[in-house]
Amino acid sequence: MMRPKLMIPGPVELEAEVLAEMSQPPLAHYGDYWVEVHNETISLLQQIFETSGNVYILPGSGSLAVDTATHSSFFPGDTVIVGRNGWFGERLTEVMVANGLRVIPVESPPNEPLDPNAFRAALQANPNVAGVAFVQLETSTAVLNPIREITAVVHETQPNALLMVDAVTGLAASELKTQAWGIDLCVSASQKALGAPAGLGIVAVSPRALERILTRPDLPRSWYLDLKRWHWFVKNWADWHPFPVTMPTSIVMALRTALHSLMREGVEARIARYDRMSRQLRDGLQDMGMRLFVDESLMAPTITAAYCPEGTTSTAIKNYLLSEHNIQITGGFGAYKEQVIRIGHMGGAVGEKDIAQLLVGLNEFMRQRV
Repeated sequence: MMRPKLMIPGPVELEAEVLAEMSQPPLAHYGDYWVEVHNETISLLQQIFETSGNVYILPGSGSLAVDTATHSSFFPGDTVIVGRNGWFGERLTEVMVANGLRVIPVESPPNEPLDPNAFRAALQANPNVAGVAFVQLETSTAVLNPIREITAVVHETQPNALLMVDAVTGLAASELKTQAWGIDLCVSASQKALGAPAGLGIVAVSPRALERILTRPDLPRSWYLDLKRWHWFVKNWADWHPFPVTMPTSIVMALRTALHSLMREGVEARIARYDRMSRQLRDGLQDMGMRLFVDESLMAPTITAAYCPEGTTSTAIKNYLLSEHNIQITGGFGAYKEQVIRIGHMGGAVGEKDIAQLLVGLNEFMRQRV
């Protein structure tokens, strides 16, 4: 069976040079050469996060990165305000609760972005919270939350609260200035807009968050999820093994290759290309009578969500595109599972030709229904 073209919200289609890197024999995860590779990859990530703070690469998923940042920076009994307007806002809440935190939700409907004024009200009603956390790009709906405005409200209202952003899908997909906007914990993953294979969670940590991590009582509840331990290896084994576990070297090398591709194109230029592709796709969907899940102004440029035509389902559309055009898209979440399709158009390997081919397939599907 020929592998389908991935046009889902992650993992993404990989560029040829990334696939070529993945085909190479594995490397040892320690020693002079590997430290050079690791440090270069960290440096590239710092540029993309736009931070001079520490960045940690963790074998695992984006959810592991969220869990690690939470476990390392907050303590059981801490109160954290969490934004929720979709499935991954709910996931963020579950992670916080699993770590023993008291969560105060700030909620918006799934077809609306989070409201900065609602955060202001929650912060005013709950003084001295330990932190505020929310998702940059809600993958379940394609809604892009106004993180710059929310971070400004947090710093104005409770400047001592640590600010955590889930940028698993949003990093390199939309504007994100980790340091300039005062984001203390910014988590992401390899398999979305960074354009690499799945398998790596990434955590960017501000100096004040790192200070909290390093000076907290030495009572970790996990060995693996403890960034205090990861930082010890950065400082004490920097010359040969600056991490506490075996690193998946092939995936890190693939990530480094994908980051070089991203930097050659330029983050702003790639986001501009995503904007062009999203307009091409959304204009085409609306031309054939498919209604967008939310107004285009609320969507990220890397994911498009649209209602299925009346009388059909996301499963029918997905199956047709897969069987007739070898293109894989996905459906909605929860109540929207069969009502909505979601299309990913991110990474260096997807372009305007792929959008055009997808629209051809959707038009064929629509004609068959007449």
